This record gives sequence, C-alpha cells and structure tokens, in this order.
Amino acid sequence: MSRFETLIVDDDRIIAMLHHRFVLKSGLHPSPRLFYSGQDALNHIRNNRSDRFLVLLDINMSGVSGWDFLDRLYRENLTARVRVAMVTSSVDAADMARSRNYDIVIDYIDKPLTFQKLDDLKQSDPLKSIL
Repeated sequence: MSRFETLIVDDDRIIAMLHHRFVLKSGLHPSPRLFYSGQDALNHIRNNRSDRFLVLLDINMSGVSGWDFLDRLYRENLTARVRVAMVTSSVDAADMARSRNYDIVIDYIDKPLTFQKLDDLKQSDPLKSIL
C-alpha cells in the first residue's frame, strides 16, 4: 500500500503523533509524514507534483483549516493525485454533509484513529483509485 505518500495533517501534535503510530502499525504506510499546519502540507503537495497522496486531514486547525486546505487543492488543480480522509472530532452533521461536496474526500472518520478504522480505509475502493 505504499505507492502513495500518506500525510497526517493536524495542529494537535499529540493527536498527530498518535495517528502516526496507528498508520505505521496498521501497515497503511511505512513512513507517513506529519504536518502540523495545512499550509505546510499544501506546500509539500505543490512541491511534489509527481506523487500521489492520501491525506488524513483535521478540520479545525488554526491558520489553514481543513476546509481551506480542500478549497486550495481545488483552486490549484491538485486534486487528481490526492484523496482525503477527514479525521476529526467534529460530530456536527453539517461538517459531514459539507465533506460530501468534495469528490476527493473518501471518508469521514471520528477521532481518534483506530486499527479498525484504518483497516476499513485500506479496503475502500476510493483509496484504490490512487494506487
């Protein structure tokens, strides 16, 4: 499953590190990258135009929010190589509904990640579309 790069984007460093461990131990990716800001993750995607990405994205971040991140991906035509799983503590039905407006969002996962949630993600057809 490592024919794409996995980015964990969350401004909560403890949660990001926890998710990093789950991604490693689940076998989803052997070397996921941590980004504590949406802007840094966007810069990484911009600078690596030949790579494909799975982004585990928090919604509520300072600076560039998860929604801002998604909007910028679309505005800059970077979506063909990116799939996003929203990983959030938001239980707001409006957020879940809003995530469906972005065709690159393949899942909406409640924090924290678990092995079962990552196994489900690994088996999803939309994720296979970037392999």
